[in-house]
Amino acid sequence: MEAKLNLEVRTGSGKGVARKLRRAGRAPGVIYGAGGDNVLVSMEARETLLLLREVPVEDTIFELSLDGGRVERARVREVQVHPYRSQLLHVDFLRVRANAPEAD
Repeated sequence: MEAKLNLEVRTGSGKGVARKLRRAGRAPGVIYGAGGDNVLVSMEARETLLLLREVPVEDTIFELSLDGGRVERARVREVQVHPYRSQLLHVDFLRVRANAPEAD
């Protein structure tokens, strides 16, 4: 299964930057793996949380549209959600190689 998600590349990292993003309704994240560089991203928190609840996360390859038209394919490695609020805190995406076979 595939799903699409729009992300923005971010430059800052750390607790202060993450708090500012969350106050603005966004959630921080990172894309890593497959021999590529780590890319710090942010996403619309509510939209992403709703998408993650409706698709089977373990079996889904996400098509991530970044700023500038670049597209990455990745799986969700880890999702951090607030323990008692419905708030997305952080998402880790593991990049999928273009020539890697997909599992059925």
